[in-house]
Amino acid sequence: MKRIYQAFFVLLFTVFALSGCSDSKTPQEGDQYSVIPTPMPEMKGVTEIFSLSCGHCRKMESILPEIKKLTKSDIKQVHVIFNESAQKAAFIFYAAMVQTDNKPSHALVEQLFSYVQDSPKDMSVEQRKTAVDKIFHDNNLKSPYELTEAQQKEVFKMFQRSEEIVRNTALESVPAFLVNGKYLVNTSAHKSLQDLANTIDYLKNKQ
Repeated sequence: MKRIYQAFFVLLFTVFALSGCSDSKTPQEGDQYSVIPTPMPEMKGVTEIFSLSCGHCRKMESILPEIKKLTKSDIKQVHVIFNESAQKAAFIFYAAMVQTDNKPSHALVEQLFSYVQDSPKDMSVEQRKTAVDKIFHDNNLKSPYELTEAQQKEVFKMFQRSEEIVRNTALESVPAFLVNGKYLVNTSAHKSLQDLANTIDYLKNKQ
């Protein structure tokens, strides 16, 4: 009888031990996040990598203020330039960046999302230019077509930086969060906003 009880408690301990491991809330490399091929240690903090032409990125933008609140982070943004369409979108986003100290308002970014995603496909080049001009002027900013030479150079540097980040992260899809220039968060592996915030917080403090 004593041996039966001993065997029972050994089994019970094993079950609890295994369940404890499987229920761990610590984000796991290869699941909730990955280490990028070429780390960029100078990129401290949290950076969202996105595109104005991406529907999922637009949804992420709507909850970005809450993510900032939950993680107590000033989340920076980088626009990808995967293709010609993304390059055009990046141009207007970075035109806003250089005029707002790299912090365009949430409302302005949503207007840019709407312009890129909701504009009629048959708009002429002149109509598109007029629409862009209006967005910027309504926000007391110069149109992307009115930037000074110095501002154009800053936009070009942002393009170069975007290319470098995409290359070093081997990024294939957006939206994505890069933490401390080393850890790429797998957003689809999280079940809730709090879950995502927990991973970001964990990586902010990880060496």
